[in-house]
Parts: sequence; structure tokens; C-alpha cells
Amino acid sequence: MADGYSQDLKVKIFPIETGKLICVLNEVDAKEMGLFAGDRIEISNKRNKKRCVAFIDVTRSAMPENSIGLFQEVADELSAKGKETLIVKASAQLESIDFIKKKMQKQKLSSPEIAAIVNDIADQRLSDVEAAAFISAVYINGLDLDETIYMAKALIGQGKSITFNKSPIVDKHSIGGCNGRATMIIVPIVASFGLYIPKTSSRSITSACGTADAMEVLAPVNLSLSQVKEITQRIGGVISWGGAVDLAPADDKIIRLEHPLLLDPEGQVIASVLAKKATVGSKFVVIDIPVGNYVKIKDKEKAMSMARKFVQVGKEVGMEVEAVITNGDEPSGLAFGPAMEAKYAMEILERKRFDNLAQKSCELAGALFELAGACKQGKGYETALGILRSGKALDKMKEIIKAQGGKILSSEQIKLSEMKKEVIAKEDGVVDDINIREMTKIARIAGAPANKLAGVMLAKLEGDDVQKGDVLFTIYAENRQKLAAAVEHVSKVLPYTFKRAIISTVR
Repeated sequence: MADGYSQDLKVKIFPIETGKLICVLNEVDAKEMGLFAGDRIEISNKRNKKRCVAFIDVTRSAMPENSIGLFQEVADELSAKGKETLIVKASAQLESIDFIKKKMQKQKLSSPEIAAIVNDIADQRLSDVEAAAFISAVYINGLDLDETIYMAKALIGQGKSITFNKSPIVDKHSIGGCNGRATMIIVPIVASFGLYIPKTSSRSITSACGTADAMEVLAPVNLSLSQVKEITQRIGGVISWGGAVDLAPADDKIIRLEHPLLLDPEGQVIASVLAKKATVGSKFVVIDIPVGNYVKIKDKEKAMSMARKFVQVGKEVGMEVEAVITNGDEPSGLAFGPAMEAKYAMEILERKRFDNLAQKSCELAGALFELAGACKQGKGYETALGILRSGKALDKMKEIIKAQGGKILSSEQIKLSEMKKEVIAKEDGVVDDINIREMTKIARIAGAPANKLAGVMLAKLEGDDVQKGDVLFTIYAENRQKLAAAVEHVSKVLPYTFKRAIISTVR
């Protein structure tokens, strides 16, 4: 095939969204241009001069010769109506492919090289295979501090952003692994004190519930960028789904590709979190890093290293970051699952409960107060606790719910499923340990987070006395088959262990 060789092809539009830029060629035309399935092509619309790069699939019969089939995203890019003639030719290999290979060979990438990769991922010029190769290279070889800074800046420069007329803009983020919606308690406490917290939260990937999943029980979370800005400036805070506002589209695509293998390389996590905080104008950010046997970070030394990197990268992208290491060895509250975690958070705001989740929320809110200079050092926790106990945080949460279009304003309005199964202790003892990872798995088998009413509610915690016949926890579901599957799993793996006087024996 000669350089620059092209063909004029007639258009057929498939009104199907694939989430990618894909088109279809007859194999005769593909061979004529020296193309194979998965290759890139450049397409130009003769009528309006619009151009795009897309990936091809090849068929023998579904597409006639001298024609090209466009899925909806490609048709939209070209503003094609179905009557045009398009100019099609092979696309040159992207320069970012060479940079990906460089990372695979354990070489350090420069700022322009990382920016090129990020931009090509965002603009869908890299295939999933090529982008996954980059993610794998980062997972295996890591990003050093410089590369992490370059990645954060590339993500920030590539997406949308919000500029607020109010200040100070603050935020918090947990790297995850625990149950309990601290965000739903922190945001109203912080907003009650005159700070502004535009919280864009995630849905669950591997947990029983993400903050967006739980908040959606109370109010809509698919808010636009303008809604996030307006509500935050008027009310002081918002709890929305980050995926709806397109703040860092390249990062969203990277996360989607990481998900199947549960890859979360440290440098990418740090860059991802801080990029999204920067795009909503945050100047003061508290990062919660849970440490424990059942969460992502298992040892304190690694947590401390990660905390220092969060602080350093934060400075480079224009924000003050405080990273706090928290106890991830015990459940954060008693609930696992969207409706239960939303109900539980509301009960804390209503002052019906005060436990480790409530305390953690006040500590993190207090850390934000001190970081932003809103109160004296050492007085943050006391200030946050006072706001919670006064009822101001509950009033603010009701304002946020109403502003987002919700109508569930109390814990009593959240009804749990009547389809449930209690798990009973078969012996006396004292609870020694609760496997949070297994408890999360049980909740997910029962249907969480897709089924909002599914999940688990604990009845016993570490250190509690247990008598034979006591309820350890209750499984809730919306589907009998899922409930049965969760119960079957518990019969094989009970997530509770009990203290024993005899540790080991020798004969």
C-alpha cells in the first residue's frame, strides 16, 4: 500500500452506541488498503471537512464493497447523515505507542510523553489493547514521583473544570476498602461551618457500596457540572456521582480498563484522585488511607510512603493535602450495602448513633477545618463534634438532599428489604475478628450495590460477648436466589472468628 493511498466509500450508519470510535469495512476494501481488524483509519467527510480517527472491524458480508459502516459515535464525530462519501485511509502509528513500549521496558517517561498517552486515551485514538498495555506497564514498573506529577497534570489539563466564586474549597477522599459512608456525614458537617465542599464521589467497583450508590438512595446524584457548582455555592456542599460530570475522561477510561483485573497502581491512584480534586477547584484536601489485613493497604510503612507522595503531588498541582492513616482492621459502622449505609449515615446525623464511623467522620472533618485554617490547631475534632451534636449537620444534609432533588429526609423513610436471613452463632465466645473483605463479598452476592436494598447489617463487633443462638449479622436481598447464594457462601466461609485460649499445641 502506498503512503497516502485512500478510497472514497459510501456511508451506512448503525445507530448503536459502543462507547468507542468503531467502523466496519468489507474485507475486499480492507485488503486494498492493507488493513486488518483492529487497525486505525483516518476518515474525512467530504461534505463538511470533519475528520476523525477510528478503529475498524472487517466483514465478508455485513458491509458491501466500496462502503463503510459507522457506529453512532463515529457518525457523530463526522456529523454524517448517511448520504455522504467519506475519504478513508490507513492512519499512521501514534507516537504514544512508542512511549508505551518505553514504559514496558522500564524506562522513565517525560511530561510530554505522558501527556501524549493521556490525550490519546481521552480522544479514543488508542485501542483498549494499547491502553491496557500502558496500564499493565505502570502496574508492573510503577510511576516514580516525577511521573506521578506528570500524570496528575496531564489528567487535569485534559478534562472539564469548575471555577468557584466562593472559598475556601475543600474536599476529602478515601482510597477505599472499608464500609461506612463517612462522606455523607463529613460533607454536611463541613458545609455547616462555612466551607465549600463539591464532593464528586464514585460508584462501587469492588465494595458493597460506593458513596454515590448510597447517596442515590436519598437523592439523584447524576448532576451536571453547572448543578454541582450552583448547589455548592448556594448550599455549601453537594454529593454527586463523579462519572456524570466528565472531569477527567482519560482517567475514567483508565479506571474502566483497570477494573477487570482489579489493578490500582499506586502512582496512578494518586494522580487520579488529585487530578479530580483539582478540577473542582479544591485547595485543601484530606486523604483517608485505611490500613488493615482486609483493605487495599496492608501495612503502615506502605501507607506512610503513599501519604507522603499524596502531599508532594498535591503541592505540585496547587493544593494543600493532609493524608491520614486510619484503622481498616474493623468495620466502619455496622452496615454494608446502599440502603443500609445511607440509613446508618442518616441515623448518625440524627444523633441516634455514635460509633467509630461517627468518630472517624468528625476527625476527618476536623482535619479539614484545621488544614483550611477555619479553626485553631487541635480544635478541629471538637468543632466538628459540636456541629454534629447541635443538629446543624442534619439540617444541612436535608438542604443538600432537597437541592439535589431528593425527598428522603430521615432514616425512618428508608425501608429495608423484608427478604432477609439471620446468621446465628453456633457457640459461645468473644468476637476476635471480622473479615471485612468476606463481609463485603456476602453483601455483593446478596445483590449489592446493584440492588439498593441488598446487603448486610452486623449485630456483633470485635470484643463483643456472644452466646450460642445470638444473631451475628443479617443478610438482606431483593431476590430469593441471591439470598440463598449468600447464605450458602456463609455456610462455607463465616467471616467471624472467636478468641481461643489455646493458641497451638505440640505433641
